[in-house]
Amino acid sequence: MRVQEFIVRQTQKAVGDFFRAVEALPPDRIDWKPEALARSALSQAQEVALAPPVFIELIELGADFEFSEHAREDAMKAREAIPDLASAREMAMKTTGELCAVILSVPDERLEEDLVLPFGGGARMTLADVMGLHAWNTTYHYGQVNYIQTLLGDMKMH
Repeated sequence: MRVQEFIVRQTQKAVGDFFRAVEALPPDRIDWKPEALARSALSQAQEVALAPPVFIELIELGADFEFSEHAREDAMKAREAIPDLASAREMAMKTTGELCAVILSVPDERLEEDLVLPFGGGARMTLADVMGLHAWNTTYHYGQVNYIQTLLGDMKMH
């Protein structure tokens, strides 16, 4: 198995697990926040839906990728344009599929390419690590949704 195939499998699993957890929440709690500065499960689903194009651009452009404040503002507006969980799921499946196709097309010779991430802090990653960011980010949000479930008294594994 190629690294690219493993990353795609992990990415698809993370997205499936995430939406299964969100869909286990009571429907009236999808947009609920445990406190004013916290994020709702819907907000996190919107991010999971919109993150893949950023990762695609990062993979395709490598060291030439830039994530400007303008791009961040556009992403926030796009998140608000996804009205509900069904729309977020549909978009996430589409954008994740597009990302997975790009990941599968990356030649093995590029896997060790060294990139400085444009998201602040000057962190460095190989392209192989960058290809796994959507899976990592989605798993992070899966944990946040699981926390919301426990706050609502749901202790089941979803």
